[in-house]
Amino acid sequence: MNRRNFLLGSTFGAAAFSSPALFWSTATGAEPEPMEHGGSGRVREADVERIRQTVVMFRKLDRAQGGGDLRDTVVNHLNGVARTKLSGSYGDDVGRGLFRAVAELTELVGWLSFDSGRHALAQRYHIQALRLAQAADDRAYGAYVMANMACQAVYLGHGWEAVQLARAAQQGARGSLTHRGQALVLAMEARGHAALSDERACVEALSAAERSLDAADGDDDPAWCQYFDKAELIHEFAHCHRDLRLPRATQEFANEAIGLRTDGYTRRCAQDTTFMAAAHLEEGDLDQACAKASEALDIASRLNSSQCNDFLREFRTRLHPHEREPVVREFSERAEELYAGMAV
Repeated sequence: MNRRNFLLGSTFGAAAFSSPALFWSTATGAEPEPMEHGGSGRVREADVERIRQTVVMFRKLDRAQGGGDLRDTVVNHLNGVARTKLSGSYGDDVGRGLFRAVAELTELVGWLSFDSGRHALAQRYHIQALRLAQAADDRAYGAYVMANMACQAVYLGHGWEAVQLARAAQQGARGSLTHRGQALVLAMEARGHAALSDERACVEALSAAERSLDAADGDDDPAWCQYFDKAELIHEFAHCHRDLRLPRATQEFANEAIGLRTDGYTRRCAQDTTFMAAAHLEEGDLDQACAKASEALDIASRLNSSQCNDFLREFRTRLHPHEREPVVREFSERAEELYAGMAV
């Protein structure tokens, strides 16, 4: 990786995803290039497995704590792995596995950068992860990287680009996705449709995701998609219906997702609770809106997540027309106390 060129640029641009995504999804089915490399220090399969297990551990911490405090630790680990292992000595099989593992670590840094609000940097890590997945000839993981590109695009208001990225991910995967992986990618396509207020296309994508997840047995799922369970899919239903401004359905799906959650998914619980608060506000129920928002504050205060903070900031902005109401004043005072010194 050319670090100097990689770090150039300071702003997110949805169009920057287009070229690498198009190249990846339309590349010919030629035989992958050999991965042998001669360098200092022998890299073994056990070294590659340690990277994979480290990524699994970091992902669990991210879901429970948010990306803000974790990002720098993972960046340092990536820099050490990229510098020492990729420049080492390995044969074709180990080399391909090494590139897959480093692709996962790179994508994770991109995700953590996204959850830290560093969107331009997150974009560049995602693009680099896609290139590493391509070099490793792992088309399924490349589709996952593109799904996360789509997630970021939606978050920043680029619904059309998100739909195209999710569709390119499915095309480029060429049947290599498991049912669970396919469900994950379809859910990101649904988010894009919701951001564009296309309810019909959104429901179609969500229904297809549900069918795919129902067909999943988990036996052949790679580690990166094993988290995508029924609770995660219902969260996507809630997210999409929030963007479609359908408050009753948003409340039902968000409540169901919270009920299905196991321990360790703190960020998702904070998001779903905030979605419920926003839905109550959409219906004009200030008491329930502020009560749920207070619950979300309690959960989010245990995290360092720009995503959660942004959702709560948006909710507080929508409260402004009601700022003289006692329940709103009470909630706002509590929020300011909990987030003293934070931009929420």
